[in-house]
Amino acid sequence: MESTYLLVGQSSFLMNEHIKTYVENFKLDPFNIVKLDALETEIEDILQELRTVSFFSDLKMIVVEHVGSLTRYEDRILEDLYRYLEKPSDDIILILTASEIPKGHTLGTYLENHTYIETIQNLDEKSLMAYVQNLFDQDAYQIEEKTVRLIIERSNSDLYLIHQEINKIKMYAFDEKVVYYDDVDLLVTRNLEDNIFSFSTAFLDGNLRLAMQIYDDLLTNRMPPLTILNHLFNSLQIVLKTKLLMIQGLNQATIASTLGVSSGRAYHLMRTAKQHALAQIETLIKNLARLDVDIKSGVQDDRLGIELLLLRRLA
Repeated sequence: MESTYLLVGQSSFLMNEHIKTYVENFKLDPFNIVKLDALETEIEDILQELRTVSFFSDLKMIVVEHVGSLTRYEDRILEDLYRYLEKPSDDIILILTASEIPKGHTLGTYLENHTYIETIQNLDEKSLMAYVQNLFDQDAYQIEEKTVRLIIERSNSDLYLIHQEINKIKMYAFDEKVVYYDDVDLLVTRNLEDNIFSFSTAFLDGNLRLAMQIYDDLLTNRMPPLTILNHLFNSLQIVLKTKLLMIQGLNQATIASTLGVSSGRAYHLMRTAKQHALAQIETLIKNLARLDVDIKSGVQDDRLGIELLLLRRLA
């Protein structure tokens, strides 16, 4: 059996569920499991865990999430990690997770050559619907398809949130064991900050359906159209700054310091910036600035102006 694994996927929930199967297979006690996030943990701390054997068992599991973020270090700093990957300890099960295998860095080569790689596929829309339906079926709750869809949409397809909301819904509907659409509409609300982040991402990605849905939700929560526009403008501005810093060849740690954000935030900004061309981001920002001027000068109605902008961008 392998001792070093790399799980590649976009869903941290599904990867954590997969890790549970390793825990069961190796019959590990929770005291013998160490979880680290490479976004926030220094390489020396990770190496220290790899050098330390378990005091409670012959076998220890170390989970290092977001291993791709270690590309912020130079190769010379990662040499001890490379040596470990070449000759891992028999007393440690090392599980690494990443959204993708890093390219253009020696770390990626070592991961490809010295780990057992498993790809964790996201649930598509149909599979996610069936997954949520099953969570209710297993406890004999009745729920319509449109209500299942509402739970997924309100949770932005986030499996962690979906499970939290379902637990709340099951408690509410415990006596009758029937989940009504109107009850879910009241019980499951979107987090405002998450909505704004999701709105910006949908706008950048050209996802018309999601962007318009979130825009309507923000308006329903009484956020003024101009405030929404400002949030969108600021979000794109920081993505643009990240893109320019990446073009200069700066690493994650330097970008985080320059922008005054956490390492984790910098990591996600770099991922977003990487997916979009510089000219595209600049054009979107110019369009937002032009609309802002038109609204403030009375040339354009704020709500209608933003809706037209979304339709032009996302059509």
